[in-house]
Amino acid sequence: MRGIYILGGYPDRESFKKRFLAVAETGYDFIEVGLPFNDPVADGPVIAGAHNRVINNGTTIQSIINDIIDLKNISIKKYIMTYSNIIYSYGIDAFSKKLDGYIDGLIIADLPNRMIGFFYGRGLKIPIVPFATLETRNSDLDSIIHSKSDFIYFVGIRGITGSKADLTSKELLEKIKMLRAVTDKKIIIGFGIKSPEDAAAALIAGDGFVVGTESVSRQEDPVKFERYIKSLMVASKN
Repeated sequence: MRGIYILGGYPDRESFKKRFLAVAETGYDFIEVGLPFNDPVADGPVIAGAHNRVINNGTTIQSIINDIIDLKNISIKKYIMTYSNIIYSYGIDAFSKKLDGYIDGLIIADLPNRMIGFFYGRGLKIPIVPFATLETRNSDLDSIIHSKSDFIYFVGIRGITGSKADLTSKELLEKIKMLRAVTDKKIIIGFGIKSPEDAAAALIAGDGFVVGTESVSRQEDPVKFERYIKSLMVASKN
């Protein structure tokens, strides 16, 4: 599975929709749409800066949600990546009702796996994608393997987005092996995927990749953006 993260409303709403279409037309399996937040603790300076720009431009969460709904007929799996306070402030049940049937899952960057049930218990019907990390232990596996999501998001680095992952490290490969022993869910590696070579390596180590920082750094320029996402696709198919 190959995926690209783009930030909703960045650099403006029409450009965002064009980048969304470019990802789908390039043949990616899924797209992650980020919702801007004023304290994106998991994100490095590139994505955090883009968040701030969207917020300062006056783009709202509701307008981005409306854009996602408008793109419902585009043939690509759709996920929203956000922070728990965005959903909580919107209203968990209201957020679920608004987007149920339009997206395939939620990736909540600051939500521990053990707290996923809190959102389900308050009306959320959309599957939440669980995280696995280099720190995941056997005692953490239950909440991961019994999730409603169709894949596991494996965080390939320690720290924030924008760093580079070592996709051949013994530690990373052992953690993925541990997950494979208990689940047949796809293991998608994110955080630290930068180059076409990284994308190809992620498909060897796991079942796919998602690219965020390097995508957002080019999201303002359609030529650079499309050239980059095509380079990842070509390399990951070889």
